[in-house]
Amino acid sequence: MRQMIKAYEKSCVLAKKRIDQLTKQKNDLKREGREDVVEELDLERRIRLLYTEHSQMKEIVIYLTNYVRRVEQRAET
Repeated sequence: MRQMIKAYEKSCVLAKKRIDQLTKQKNDLKREGREDVVEELDLERRIRLLYTEHSQMKEIVIYLTNYVRRVEQRAET
């Protein structure tokens, strides 16, 4: 279970890095006046999806961590 939590945490970090990359790319393209490329690459939608996935993964990490904690507490009693 702890390995699963670590895998989700790693995925959160990777998703956040990808959000940062795509946001930088979008901002650079907008600065260059290349709004057409931003739309063609669908960067804003991709960034929103990554934010959604990131928050869902965070929720899963919290849920799994709480579950592990409850199981450990039951084992102690």
